[in-house]
Amino acid sequence: MKRFISSFACTLLFLLIGQSIFAQQQKPKWTEGYFEESSVSYLEVVTATGYDRSNAREKAVKQILERRNLATGAETNINIAGDNISVSGQDNLIVKARIISEYYEQLQPGLYKVYILVQTAKNPAYSFDDVTITDKYPFSASAFIPGMAQIKKGQTNKGVCFIAGEIVFIGGAVFSQCMVASNVNKIGSTHNSSLKYQYTKNANTWTTVRNVSIVGAVAVYLWNVIDGIAAKGEQHVLYGHNVSVTPYSDLNSTGIALNFKF
Repeated sequence: MKRFISSFACTLLFLLIGQSIFAQQQKPKWTEGYFEESSVSYLEVVTATGYDRSNAREKAVKQILERRNLATGAETNINIAGDNISVSGQDNLIVKARIISEYYEQLQPGLYKVYILVQTAKNPAYSFDDVTITDKYPFSASAFIPGMAQIKKGQTNKGVCFIAGEIVFIGGAVFSQCMVASNVNKIGSTHNSSLKYQYTKNANTWTTVRNVSIVGAVAVYLWNVIDGIAAKGEQHVLYGHNVSVTPYSDLNSTGIALNFKF
């Protein structure tokens, strides 16, 4: 009995620790690579390293100009030699782009890496598609299945914790009920009063274990439902949200228009 209560406490502690760890900000999934193309813009990830955040960011932003000059709609000449890309064109060549989200990580002292999710208009005259980054998810019936809502939100480890907790408690309830039935049967199979007393004591003990297991299973399930509905998930790209844009309109110079969104 004491051993089971200890296991019960350890399971709840494991779930609490897991919840705390997995609730911390994780590296966004889009940093692994993302590309979308619509009729008016491109949405992609650019990365760069530098000696500090500003240096890495500056290098990444330059890639935007290098990558998408071909799609500006202006008359340009693109020369590609290996990994080197050179762009030449009219003086009024413009690339209109905006940063949707960015993520930094320190690789080592004095070396940073930045990931930038950037949207670039195919033509400076085009308006951007509405897009943003969110960690919110719409309600799903999967919240009523242990761990499924968490897995759907990209939090696989947290989902596994809920599934494991539910299995432990349900398994404990089923096993203890079997032990209760076994000891009750033994009570009727003997006339020895001391054995009857021991079997009765065992049956009562396993009944308590069963009840504790049921309470634990219900608690984990309710926790899973609340978390599955209310908790935030992994960052994902979402279309359909307004983001204000200020176009770059200097016709006398080559430039890049960036609207930084944080």
